[in-house]
Amino acid sequence: MRKVSAGLLSLSTLILAAGAHAQQPLGWIGNGHTSAYTLAPGEFELSGSLLRVDDSVDVLDLREDVLRNNNRLTGNSGDLDGSRGHLRLGIWRGLEVFYSRQQQDLTLKVAPSARADVINLDQQLQTTSTAWGGKFVFYETASRTPERPWTSAALQVKYAENKSDDFGGFLESLRFDANINIRLDPPQRFSLDRLQDDGWQAQLMFSHGLGETLAISYWAGYGEQDSSSGTSTEIEQASLRNAFLQTFDVSEELLTAGVSLNWQITQRLPLQIGYEYIRINNRDAVIQSSNSPLVPSFLRGSNLNASADHNHTLYGSLNWWLSPYIYTGITGKLYRNQYTGIMPHFNNPLSGSFSDITYGHLELSIGVRFAALQ
Repeated sequence: MRKVSAGLLSLSTLILAAGAHAQQPLGWIGNGHTSAYTLAPGEFELSGSLLRVDDSVDVLDLREDVLRNNNRLTGNSGDLDGSRGHLRLGIWRGLEVFYSRQQQDLTLKVAPSARADVINLDQQLQTTSTAWGGKFVFYETASRTPERPWTSAALQVKYAENKSDDFGGFLESLRFDANINIRLDPPQRFSLDRLQDDGWQAQLMFSHGLGETLAISYWAGYGEQDSSSGTSTEIEQASLRNAFLQTFDVSEELLTAGVSLNWQITQRLPLQIGYEYIRINNRDAVIQSSNSPLVPSFLRGSNLNASADHNHTLYGSLNWWLSPYIYTGITGKLYRNQYTGIMPHFNNPLSGSFSDITYGHLELSIGVRFAALQ
C-alpha cells in the first residue's frame, strides 16, 4: 500500500504541474478500452455488461479445453455467468477517475473422490473483482479537433482486488484402505478458503491518430500483487484436521505491454480491439501442502501450476450508438493462460490445474455517457 500511495502522490504532483485538456474524441467508448484520452471535467460514462460462457456461445470450444485431460472435472465445468459495471468520471482537465466491479460464477463440477464420500459439494467458484484508480494526461498536441484523434500521453494508476467465496462440501466418510473406513457423523465441512488477491499497477500510455477515423495506442506498465488460498476442515480430530490444512501465499511482480486500435467505422459505429502481454517476475511463494491421500485430489497442493508465468490477452468490441448518449455492444475476450496475472488467486489447487488453458468469454453491454452541464 505504501507504493500505491507513492504512485497516487506522483499522480497528484503531475496534476499540479500541468494542465492538458485531452477530452476523448467524439464517438469513442472508453470503458474497457485502453487509450491515453480522458473524459472532460464533469463528463461521465457508465456501462453494464453481462458475461457468459456456455455451449451456445463457446464458438471456439474453450470450455472443452478445461475438461480435456482433466479427470477431476465433469459436466458443464467451464461455464461462466457474470456481470460487470464500469464508471469513468472526468474530474479536471486531463484527469479522470474510474471504478469497476465484476461478479462471476465459474462452474466447476468435481468428479467423485475414491478416498472420501462428499455431500453438498459446491459447483461454482464465485468471484467478486473490483478496481479503481485515475488517469492523467501530461502531454497532448496543441492543435486538435473533437472529431478526430490526436497525439496524447497519459499515466494511469490503479488498485485491484479479487475475492472468491469458499468452495467446499461435507465429508461423510474417509477411506484409508480397503479395510479401514472412518464414518463422520454428523458430516464435517471442508473447504478451499482464503481465496483472494490484491495489487497495484502503473501504466504509461501513448495514443496518436492514423487518420480522421483511426487511432492507435501503446502502453507499458509495472505492478505488484499478493495472493492467497488454503484448505481447512472442521474435523475435530487433530491428525485429520492437520492433514487438510494447507496454505498457498504468493507475492509477484507484474510487467505489462500492449497495443489497441480504435476505428470509427461510422460516427455511430466504433470498432475497438486490443492486445496485452502480461509477464510475472520474481514470484515468491510460501506453500504448505499436504501429501495425505485422504485429501480429495482437487484440493491437493500438487495440482498447483507454477509454470504459468505469462499471459496473452486479446479483446474485440463492436458498439452502436443508439442515441448521442446511449450505446450497446458486444465484446469477446480471450486469455491464453486463463486468469494468470489477472486473478492471481486462481492459481489454487482447484482451478490451478488448468491455469495454462486458453479461456475467454462473451460480453453484452449497454452504456450511457453524458457531458457536463453548461
